Amino acid sequence: MRSVQLLSCAVALASHVSGQAVSKASCDSVTKICFSSYTAPENNMTFGIALPMNVTDLYDAIISITAPLSVTWAGFAWGGTMVFNPLTAAWANGKTSVASSRFAFGLGLPQGYDGATYTLLKGTTANSTHWTMVAKCDGCTSWQGSDGNLAVLNATGTTQFAWAQGDTAVQDPSNNASAFNVHKAYGKWIHDLNAARSPNFNTWVSSNVLAPVATSSVTAPSTTSKAATTLSTSLVPTTKPSTPAQNGAIPASCSGAGAAVFQSVLASGWKATKVLGGLTSPRSLVWDSAGNMLMVQSGKGISIHTMGTDGCVASTKMLVSLNSLNHGLTLSADGKTLYASSMTTVFAWPYTASSGTVGTRTTVVNGMYNGGAHTTRTLLIGAHAPNLLVVSHGSNDNWDYAAGNPKTGRAIVKVFDLSAVPSSGYNYVSGGYVMGYGMRNEVGITFDGNNMLWGVENSGDNFARGGKDIHQNNPAEKLNFIGDITKPNNNWYGYPTCFAVWQASDFSGTSLQVGDHFVIAPNSTFKDDSCKSVTTTPSLVFMAHSAPIDSKFDSTYSNLYVTFHGSWNRNPTTGFKLVEVPFQKGTDGQYKPVAPPTSNTGYTDVMTNPDVTKCAGNGPSFSSGCFRPAGLLFDSAGRLYMTSDTTSQAELWVLGKQ
Repeated sequence: MRSVQLLSCAVALASHVSGQAVSKASCDSVTKICFSSYTAPENNMTFGIALPMNVTDLYDAIISITAPLSVTWAGFAWGGTMVFNPLTAAWANGKTSVASSRFAFGLGLPQGYDGATYTLLKGTTANSTHWTMVAKCDGCTSWQGSDGNLAVLNATGTTQFAWAQGDTAVQDPSNNASAFNVHKAYGKWIHDLNAARSPNFNTWVSSNVLAPVATSSVTAPSTTSKAATTLSTSLVPTTKPSTPAQNGAIPASCSGAGAAVFQSVLASGWKATKVLGGLTSPRSLVWDSAGNMLMVQSGKGISIHTMGTDGCVASTKMLVSLNSLNHGLTLSADGKTLYASSMTTVFAWPYTASSGTVGTRTTVVNGMYNGGAHTTRTLLIGAHAPNLLVVSHGSNDNWDYAAGNPKTGRAIVKVFDLSAVPSSGYNYVSGGYVMGYGMRNEVGITFDGNNMLWGVENSGDNFARGGKDIHQNNPAEKLNFIGDITKPNNNWYGYPTCFAVWQASDFSGTSLQVGDHFVIAPNSTFKDDSCKSVTTTPSLVFMAHSAPIDSKFDSTYSNLYVTFHGSWNRNPTTGFKLVEVPFQKGTDGQYKPVAPPTSNTGYTDVMTNPDVTKCAGNGPSFSSGCFRPAGLLFDSAGRLYMTSDTTSQAELWVLGKQ
């Protein structure tokens, strides 16, 4: 999925290595701390690590970061990648520096991380040319990995670390929970941790602790910089609304939900009410057999919410705490097994709806790509085929050339037979069968009234053709008809070769229309027309960079609702809204969009931000003042629930026509 690319090195670092220089030992004249240090030649930032002698158990660490003032923030990755390991972010603040504990689960601004605590030490300062942050970290050398298991930094040899830096100011330098913008540069190096170990570690810490100082952070004093609780507010019980609504009506308000964080504009006849706030990157939603709402909160786990008949939340609690879960969620047709996905794995839990409890976790699918640009794996089970699990897997980059072969198991939708799961789970690449490939990132998948599968696809970024920049309005995002999941679908949907037109005027001298496939570099052996005979073209297209990430039909299958998560690669921005796609049932009994594939107007806005040009997809904070639609779910009364996963201000909404 394409998301806000704040600190997008969360993925880029997975494949980039800048030099293999080994670190060197050096001692600080002020603190007497001896570090194993590395200086990045790109920017003269120096990273130092000091460790205790005993590193066989869980252990603390001292980290030092020194950077020129031109480096507005620096990031250090303890696991060598910006995804699924503790991150130390730091920046100057007046005459001192700030340490911020973060963790990234994919593209986007890394969230506050309460698994690591920082104690600032002497040497933390800033002057007219440089700034330095020195801190003891409790929790940086071990963490819960993407597989849900404990990962521990091996300090008895060399290891790979990673850095990133910004060149635009953080939003609030005095606040360790501050947002900051996309990185300017990043890199990796090999670090000698044997040279970092010393029997003097505890003495260094005790003799260098700084006294607390005033800070605007609402979470912790600057000497103990923990993750910002405002970035991961715990769910709390709520009461029933003071203005109840019945029979599918939208409540005027929900008690305990709080005021809407961002303004919105609704289409005529629609009403929307905030149901819940204080969420952590909420994504997919499902109902259990007792009428409870289950929600994936990316980087946190699965929460369960009991609902009132008025449409408001009556109470809520965490069901599964697992920070590797990030998007996919579904229930078995009988409601007794819960499935959720991390970047690499599909997990299953026995589930009891009446008590809201889960049993022992098992693995259903493993071996999905670890890293890459698209880390979410959408899940779906249909009542018509209760033994079949649909799993969508995006590409590993903007241009994942190998994904043109379905055997790579990327940019593909696959189906797995739940009645024959191997004891260790299916391998995603070699197991299951193909349900369409060459879909760059088919995030939002759903069934129509004939139980046929549809999907919305995030297409490519930064496109140029024949030396002409066409990326503002091309390629289009897609609505794809995928079909009957009980039968393999070996059709190719074009990626990474054939893309859909949104603005035909960018292709002067051709007969290309909206919705047609084109290639970036036509040649004598493969041209635009070549796509027609070998690919499945979209049923409808959406504006480039809208980033559709969920889709749901209404009860009559006369409208498909799609969340546009919003652009990062377009100026002015686009998306950041919920749209409605009118559907019809043809004389052949098949469902299809009312608008033809050549239409630029096949959908209408339902809920939008007042000024989408202010919804800066690459930050800083709060998407610059906009909500970001994510997951969708209809209830039996016809109300539509929608999550908004804007960083630190995530919400749940209920919408309906009134």
